[in-house]
Amino acid sequence: MNKTGLFKIRRNTGNKVIRSLAFALALSLAAPAAAQAKAVTTPEASLPSDSDVGQITVAVNGDKGVRNFTIFGQHKKPWKKDKYLALHGCAVSSLTTVLSGYTKKYRNYTPQKVRDVVEKKVFGTAVWNKNYSKTIMKQMPVSMYGISRVLESVGIDTKYVRTFNNKSARKEIKKHLKTGNVVVIETNNRTQRNGRFSSKTTTRWSRSKHTMVLLGLTDTGKVIVADSSQRKWSGQNQRIKYTTVKEIVKYMIPCTSSVKTHYFSSTANSGGYVLVNPQD
Repeated sequence: MNKTGLFKIRRNTGNKVIRSLAFALALSLAAPAAAQAKAVTTPEASLPSDSDVGQITVAVNGDKGVRNFTIFGQHKKPWKKDKYLALHGCAVSSLTTVLSGYTKKYRNYTPQKVRDVVEKKVFGTAVWNKNYSKTIMKQMPVSMYGISRVLESVGIDTKYVRTFNNKSARKEIKKHLKTGNVVVIETNNRTQRNGRFSSKTTTRWSRSKHTMVLLGLTDTGKVIVADSSQRKWSGQNQRIKYTTVKEIVKYMIPCTSSVKTHYFSSTANSGGYVLVNPQD
């Protein structure tokens, strides 16, 4: 203590404090960079440049190493011979793609087998028969809720997000993709902003309603899209297409109804997106 009655800090002690504070500051500044480095991506050059085929398996980096996803072309041979798949097969094709990458048991299942065996087992015979006993035009694809039910039933955790605004969806989907896990989405033939749809229609991602899987991110920042349908604008990239989170969210459908059905019943209750194997 000095003559003024105040404690005097030794110079070497003060230096240690300063060094400690500087070190803590450096760590805090480095944290965002470290978090960025942990984002799981797949080299775009490793993905097929020509995916205009009926079936293809692609390797995408995931949270626990490489995942192999099989993607089906519902309008290509041999699947287009099945009228249901040709008309309504986007959802079950997407579901089959997710199962192929996350399970061993269902790795080699086809969309037909998932429809005829897995859906029936999970939803029950009565629900399954009610949909598939109708004429082909009135049969409906499995809904987003139905997809989440199937995935949960085989031991894959999901988070089904029914309502969202564009900003929150962009943030959540990008964060999830960075963990090396996929997102199942439902798109519309009209763009929307926070649930308000444009009056103009577009065939960019759908002629009506369409289910796809966002497989992950490339090392160039693009979103890898597994798509069962054909789009002229995408050239030879058909089963694998590319987009940005900002673009694709504009075509997604927020639910406005709390009703949950196993098969698509209306735009109001069959939209949203499914985070597969959420990390939060």
